[in-house]
Amino acid sequence: MLIHYKIKAGLRDPGLDAFEQTLGFKTGYRNVLVPASIGEGRLVAMDIADGFHANFQFYRLNAPLQVIKQATDELFESVYIVFYYLEVPETAYIQGTELSYDQGVNVYTQQINAVFEFPAHTQRNVVCMRIDRRGLADLLADEEEVFPEELLRQAQDFFLHEQLTPAMRAVLWELRTPPAARNLQRLFYQVRAQQLLYLLMEQLNRRVGTAGRSSSQQEIAKVFKARQLLMEDLAEPPTIAMLARGVLMSESQLKVAFREVFGVSIYQYFQNARMEKARLLLAEGGRTVKEVGYELGFTNIGHFSRLFERAYRVKPKKFQMER
Repeated sequence: MLIHYKIKAGLRDPGLDAFEQTLGFKTGYRNVLVPASIGEGRLVAMDIADGFHANFQFYRLNAPLQVIKQATDELFESVYIVFYYLEVPETAYIQGTELSYDQGVNVYTQQINAVFEFPAHTQRNVVCMRIDRRGLADLLADEEEVFPEELLRQAQDFFLHEQLTPAMRAVLWELRTPPAARNLQRLFYQVRAQQLLYLLMEQLNRRVGTAGRSSSQQEIAKVFKARQLLMEDLAEPPTIAMLARGVLMSESQLKVAFREVFGVSIYQYFQNARMEKARLLLAEGGRTVKEVGYELGFTNIGHFSRLFERAYRVKPKKFQMER
């Protein structure tokens, strides 16, 4: 897969050469500052272990950036893992479908054709890994094969998405400021990459079952579009029929594909998103538990409190008081 970087609003800036040279999954260790002519930040790439490469992208550019990913005919047995936490949502164009997203973890084994556009003057926090598929399966191997080991050993491609956990966000935040001592920086990035991988596998290990079929790029784009529509109003969700019409899929196709990519049903994903929004609103202060519940579409505050306690193991009122 080829990846190209260019300033969207004008000609390619020579400073972008550092992006392709550093982030192209080349062997060795590279640690470079983003040229002052185009912005600020740091790009780091390194081999974590045999068949395990990672790059770290923490920067802010002065102009809009366009990243173009082109699939090639090369054969590979690798798993791509991308952790991303963006200051503002990015726009992606995949198979003619326009998407918008801002945080999460994508795990996939297939090459993609896509264009990503990032606004100027916004912070990007991204860690991208490429790991040998068989090596990752062996790393996770146990006496009893469970998800995701089963999935890794299957022949078909897959695309999975997980939300960032608070622990993952904390690691990404730490990665923005490496240690001042140069001789410790390589070890710092290596340990943090392994920590992120562990946190991801901990999440994936909670999934039940495996993907039963390979999803096409077009289908993946439609599923992400469905999620985008689902998240537009957390107080009043669209029906599955409405989502299916919005992405030109049948209801049964959408339900199966959605669960394969996100690991939960459409309804559960929506409820999880409501609880996360509730947690953020309660942490901000200024609203009562009732006001947050009503804002998120709950008419029964007792039901809202039970769902919150089930998600975070603390009653919302107590959670608010302890902030």
